[in-house]
Formats: sequence, C-alpha cells, structure tokens
Amino acid sequence: MPIYEFKCSKCGRFFETLCFSQEDEKEVKCPHCGSKEVKKELSSFTTSWSRSFGFRGSSCGGSSFGFG
Repeated sequence: MPIYEFKCSKCGRFFETLCFSQEDEKEVKCPHCGSKEVKKELSSFTTSWSRSFGFRGSSCGGSSFGFG
C-alpha cells in the first residue's frame, strides 16, 4: 500500500495517509488542524534476514516476526 508520512507546517504534527497518485498528494490535509500546508517526509522501512527462519520485518510490534 502506498502509505506516506507527512508533517503539517502549521501545527507541526506528523501523520500518515494513503496516496495513489501525485494528484492525491496535492489534496492531503492535516487531520489535526485541517491545514493543506503539509510536507511529505522520508520514511524508512527496516528488514533483516535470519538464517534459521528467513525474512523478518522489524517495523511491527514486539516479536521478531511482526506478530503481536
């Protein structure tokens, strides 16, 4: 899913939203104050590889596999 992180220039809060196109990005508003003065932030996604278990995504939750 194309989820992007934005920062509101007016209230300074961060939020995430779905954007399927650049046109969608132009319509993004801050859910906290309603401002359209938002900037797309760089987000990171971290993964790791385990020999015994294979792929592990470390961006979710407390367990090493992202469950729970």
